[in-house]
Amino acid sequence: MPDTPAQRPRIVDTAFWCWVTAAVLIAALGMLTLSQGGAPLVIVTGVLLIAAGLAQGYLAGRARRGEARFASAGVGLAMASVAFMALLLLLGAGIAVIAIVGVSMILLITGALLLRREPVREWFGAKT
Repeated sequence: MPDTPAQRPRIVDTAFWCWVTAAVLIAALGMLTLSQGGAPLVIVTGVLLIAAGLAQGYLAGRARRGEARFASAGVGLAMASVAFMALLLLLGAGIAVIAIVGVSMILLITGALLLRREPVREWFGAKT
């Protein structure tokens, strides 16, 4: 039975929405990258971004339900995605891509930090 929002710390909902927003932006960036076509590296980058966005959204939903292992996996994926997107920024990108990547990175880091706060860890601990 899923928890009611009153039982779940508000921080978890905030982290969830940060991650979902970032997931949508990352998947959209992946689709934009795929639409550019061209080199196999561009296609692989687009597919990786779409997969990362979809996976982050899935993990965010499971973490919101109180499953600690999915929250931990979400934090790991968020940090790996931030590293990957930082690499994309270093390789050069247009101004629109820089804005999307920058906002996505901030949202991913914020969500990860919120899920590592003490009230949230206690809530996850009480559920296991």
